[in-house]
Amino acid sequence: MMEKSRFVSQILRRIAIATCLLATFDSAAAAPTGTAVISPAPDALSYFGPGNKATIAKVVPVTGQPFTQALQIDTLGLPTPVKGDCGLSAKPVAAVKKGEVLWISFKARCLESRRESGEAAFELRLDRLVNGKYQWPTFLERGVSVGREWTEVSIPYQMERDVGIPDMRLVLDFDQYLQRFEISPITLINCGQNVRTTDLPRSVVSYGGSEPDAPWRKAAAERIEKFRKGDLAVRVMDAAGKPVSEADVSVRMKRLAFDIGTATDSRTILDATSRDAGQAREILTRYFNQIVFDNEMKWPRWSAPDYQPEKTLRALDWAKEHGISARGHVMVWPSWRHLPGYLKNLKDDKEALRREVFKHIARQTGAMKGKFEQWDVTNELFANHDLIDALGRDEIVEWYRAAHKAAPETKLFYNEYTMFHPDGPGPDHFYEMVKFLKEKGAPLQGLGEQAHIGGSPPPIPLVLSRLEKFGALGYPITITEFDMASNDEDFQANYMRDFMTAVFSDPHTIGFVQWGYWAGAHWLPSAALWNKDWTMRKHGKVFTDMVTKSWRTDASGSTSSAGNYQTRAFYGNYEVTATHGGKTRTVLLNFSPATGPQIITLP
Repeated sequence: MMEKSRFVSQILRRIAIATCLLATFDSAAAAPTGTAVISPAPDALSYFGPGNKATIAKVVPVTGQPFTQALQIDTLGLPTPVKGDCGLSAKPVAAVKKGEVLWISFKARCLESRRESGEAAFELRLDRLVNGKYQWPTFLERGVSVGREWTEVSIPYQMERDVGIPDMRLVLDFDQYLQRFEISPITLINCGQNVRTTDLPRSVVSYGGSEPDAPWRKAAAERIEKFRKGDLAVRVMDAAGKPVSEADVSVRMKRLAFDIGTATDSRTILDATSRDAGQAREILTRYFNQIVFDNEMKWPRWSAPDYQPEKTLRALDWAKEHGISARGHVMVWPSWRHLPGYLKNLKDDKEALRREVFKHIARQTGAMKGKFEQWDVTNELFANHDLIDALGRDEIVEWYRAAHKAAPETKLFYNEYTMFHPDGPGPDHFYEMVKFLKEKGAPLQGLGEQAHIGGSPPPIPLVLSRLEKFGALGYPITITEFDMASNDEDFQANYMRDFMTAVFSDPHTIGFVQWGYWAGAHWLPSAALWNKDWTMRKHGKVFTDMVTKSWRTDASGSTSSAGNYQTRAFYGNYEVTATHGGKTRTVLLNFSPATGPQIITLP
């Protein structure tokens, strides 16, 4: 069995290399010409942020590319930067008029990254300046991520207003993830007003399994039909116990038997005055049946002496009132950078350090008892293990035992980000750690895979293979933090549809969490499903169609002479109504594979 698994893994790796092109060039478009808006020199981009600029950003030689020099950026030695305080910028050398079409193009590659996807990433913007100061909204904003190979990024854009030289700047904004990457000289040219953006080359992200006739599609559809649906049967009877023929029956889904979650915060849920908060709550109740708080359950927030979780508890009560469950994230994120600062001072006092961990677990589980359906006890052990290095790996088992003893009603998860990485230490570590916890008898009850997707997305056949491999360990799997940092909206839409379909088709999975939804409150604005003005993006439309149409059953019909009505339906909670002769009765039905015929007796 192991040899077969290794063979399949090698084949999938070759498929990934052959078909998961990081970014292909749209060669059907003509090569553009125009006037330079910024200098094409390698050092036209200047570094801003902490550290020694001379060592963080330096020009290096390059071979095998159309350019001979690149700018190498290395932030690995920096303390964790704050988004907006670290990046590259370039000043324009020419003005731009309204209606003129710009073309931005460059190549980049990742050398090393602390990001979950293993890629280098940044947000590319054309900032709008007024008197030298940034003003929202920007002219252009795109998320960019690149893997180990040189990746082409090309973006056409039509300017919406006249812009003078002092009124604009090009910015590559880094977030908190440290990285080392190289970027070619940037081409930013003005192609004039007589060119359409569709006439210009643009980078297109492709991935294995994207073909319309890819074999995985038929198999996934068959699995969905087999594992996610069943025959929902209703029998309508009268008060005397006789079957009622020609009764009208309607079946309306209230909740899919699959978690559809997103990240939010208590401030948004409790804000009764902001128009944006009201819009956010409407979206939460319409499209999601699960929430997770992105930051407020993390230990550093709880370590503040005056911190009280009342707002979080009130927000959780709101969620429950609206039929929305909740995930807890995260009890122990075991690296010094994600723990309260004082803990590092205890690294040589193991007993004191142990006591603090258990005290924290007890405090959280005590305050939140019964509030979370699922809870990530540990997070990202592959890259974050300072606490484990200090206390030993067996201590992880004790964290799970302490959490389970205090919150036996909650399913405890191990959350990681490497399941869909190429073969290597990342997925191997995840798999072996799960086996270790299982062998040690840890009360682990589920696996969370973050699935942050960048410019080199995992092929869909690889996603399915890994779900099968990890599912065989015997734990349900939830996709816990899905998002896509990309400047290619068509890719985002296509990959969203294919990835969600693949995940939903696998019988080991129980949920899918979209990590954030609105660009106005998203750690990667380009990954959000809705723009800042609440207009829906392409992949947002795919997402909402999947959860409200593709995976939903609403049906109606009439009973037979034997009083029976049957329809094929997704498993979930339903409102079933029978009407005949002016008499009506509605029942709530939890439809699962074990559900027999629902008998409705009319009054």
